[in-house]
Amino acid sequence: MDKPLYAYVLEKYRQRNIPVTAVFELTYGCNLNCIHCYNPTRSQTRDLSLEEIADAAEQMRRMGIMDITLTGGELFYRRDWYEAAEIFSRIGFTITVFTNAVLIDDKVIAQLTQIDPLLIEVSLYGSSPEYYERITRVKGSFARFVNGLELLKKSGLNFVLKPVVLRQNFQDYEAMLAFADSKGYRLRFRFSPCLLPSGRHRNDFRLSDGEMVELFRHAPEQAEAVFAKCGIGQGGLVVGPTGDIRPCVAYPTAAGNIREQTLEVIWQESPLFKELRDISMDELENCRLCNLKQYCEPCLALNLLETGDLLKPSENCRIAANRKLAKGGVLDEKQSQPRVH
Repeated sequence: MDKPLYAYVLEKYRQRNIPVTAVFELTYGCNLNCIHCYNPTRSQTRDLSLEEIADAAEQMRRMGIMDITLTGGELFYRRDWYEAAEIFSRIGFTITVFTNAVLIDDKVIAQLTQIDPLLIEVSLYGSSPEYYERITRVKGSFARFVNGLELLKKSGLNFVLKPVVLRQNFQDYEAMLAFADSKGYRLRFRFSPCLLPSGRHRNDFRLSDGEMVELFRHAPEQAEAVFAKCGIGQGGLVVGPTGDIRPCVAYPTAAGNIREQTLEVIWQESPLFKELRDISMDELENCRLCNLKQYCEPCLALNLLETGDLLKPSENCRIAANRKLAKGGVLDEKQSQPRVH
């Protein structure tokens, strides 16, 4: 779609308070056991049925949602993922798929070809079994990951890799980029500094300050930031495996459940969505006068996860400080720079 036209459509959606996108987590089940996984649980007893998914998809169509991201857990871990994906494909949504690629085989490729997603985004944890499986904690997963990528490449499906850089694979970073380049695989980005606390409430996988600064210098586009309220609760929503509706992937609590209310009622009338939409940047008292603002991209959900308060930052400040250092700045004595726990 022409970018000016798409921007016009997005603005009209915003004015009418209509979500453009939805992330649909079809399962929290996964074939891997990654050290940084933020999913709250792996044992969901009442995942949405295909009939319930179809009903949710139809509600999304009526609301005007255009783009759907299908994910998990691991999407392909759910046995009827294809039947679920077909529901969204038949309606005509633009589909993006998130996967670790480890479960991709010829059958999955044939099914993906039928779905024809706009994009498949694949997590990259390492360039070798040593580093990759240090993250996934599943022996043999690297070989299956490599095979999945080769099948994707042969299929002609549109896919990109997303390097996940942690303290445990930091030394492999250059090799990860070289691995992608040598195979002709495109990257979604070169690294992402924002890592959510794990579902086990651990942060020991986060990069140190020095490591983060080094990566910002290596990927200067990630060192750029715009201080503005994120789009939480405005442009999109998340549907969890049991029907919980959340404002974004990182947000820990639900605004409602589609087994109990319609999606539109939750979107329009939920106190949580209303609260998030009403928050202004002026309410971020710790941030208004901070001279790290030009290096900061506030994430309200991360604030809540870190401090229990939407308006009180912690990890956001550390990332901003490291952006400043990477660009040659010097931190003031009064500037706090929280350390990795």
